Amino acid sequence: YAGRRSSGTPFFRHAELQQAGVPVLAGIYGTNPAGGGYQGITPTILIAHKDANIAVGGAGIVSGMSPKGGFDVEGLEQLIAVTRDFKERPPGRVETHYAETGFFTRVCDEETGVLDGIKEYMRMIPAYDPMFFRVAEPAAPKLAADDLYHLLPFNQKETYTFEELLARLVDGSEHLEFRPDYGPEIYAGLVKIDGMAIGVIGNRQGLLPKGYPEYADYPGIGGKLYRQGLIKMSEFATHCGRDRIPMIWFQDTSGIDVGDAAERAELLGLGSTLIYSIQQIDVPMMLVVLRKGSAAAHYIMGGPNANRQNAFTLGTAATEIYVMHGETAAVATYARRAVKDKDSGKPLEPIAEKMNEMAQKYYDTSRPAYSARHGFVDEIVNLKALRGYLLAFTGAVYQNPTSTCPRHLMLLPRIIRG
Repeated sequence: YAGRRSSGTPFFRHAELQQAGVPVLAGIYGTNPAGGGYQGITPTILIAHKDANIAVGGAGIVSGMSPKGGFDVEGLEQLIAVTRDFKERPPGRVETHYAETGFFTRVCDEETGVLDGIKEYMRMIPAYDPMFFRVAEPAAPKLAADDLYHLLPFNQKETYTFEELLARLVDGSEHLEFRPDYGPEIYAGLVKIDGMAIGVIGNRQGLLPKGYPEYADYPGIGGKLYRQGLIKMSEFATHCGRDRIPMIWFQDTSGIDVGDAAERAELLGLGSTLIYSIQQIDVPMMLVVLRKGSAAAHYIMGGPNANRQNAFTLGTAATEIYVMHGETAAVATYARRAVKDKDSGKPLEPIAEKMNEMAQKYYDTSRPAYSARHGFVDEIVNLKALRGYLLAFTGAVYQNPTSTCPRHLMLLPRIIRG
């Protein structure tokens, strides 16, 4: 590495290489404190010898972290005792950075084993073996996919628990939820698909907690988007972009909240903010429209219409995609006409007939088959087969990524764990 910034250069060079999709492999031997620790932690894959360590400060540095303005015999005796202890159990040893933090990808008993490990990882490049990016061993969901048709009602007015669906689709039926106490209409969190990290966002259904949304005097209903939920999605997507984690969206949304209170709460701007965030982060995305994909909410929640990151979109037998519900469209179109006809003494039956015709047309042109034929979705899938599509998406996006973040340098899992 050229010395543009002297000995600190490898730190940012490693980041540059990985951001360009070039992995950095490191063999870790011996003691590596301070700058040596940072040079050791910044590569993509860390393969360590059993006696190696990497640390912010080694024995000598830690022992001298409390200066007293000079040295005397008593102080030296204390220093000797501390140094001996650190020599026996140095900071950043294997039991810490393999068994606890997971910084070390692999630990080898023999020094030659480290070199063999690097050769093995080199054989996985450039069409990456999945092991290169796995954060855990692959695992099937603990709960059966056969439950999905029971859990997802076809009736759009019936509610369900999004996490119950997710538990039938992801490894081990496990997830790490992002900000569970904020924006309750939205689920956001990390899951594993085939052992690899994926960010997930989905709509929750049903009546939301009392007092939400906080800016209005009416109750919040799941499926609709409010201020906190829009902010939460932008934050989560931004963190996924920073950590280079692909995203899967699960839509069942009736739209964004409307009215004076919603305008004062900046929802128009926050919806556009989410579009900006998605376009900025540049990570691959997949969308599953579970039931409703309505109005601008369909666009901003990873919809193929409003970003370049959407790889493909799936629908189900319950999918409905429309710019607005048919009855809403009919009211928006004919409400003023109805007022005029009423004031002029004209009969209202013709208007009611036209409104019903419009509502029916919206219904007919939002069905799953229509959505597939006209490219609103790429395919209508059997819910029991949905995990297979998630596996295919995950394997494809991790096979040859244009930009990576080492798992031990990811920020989002640490934010979630606190």
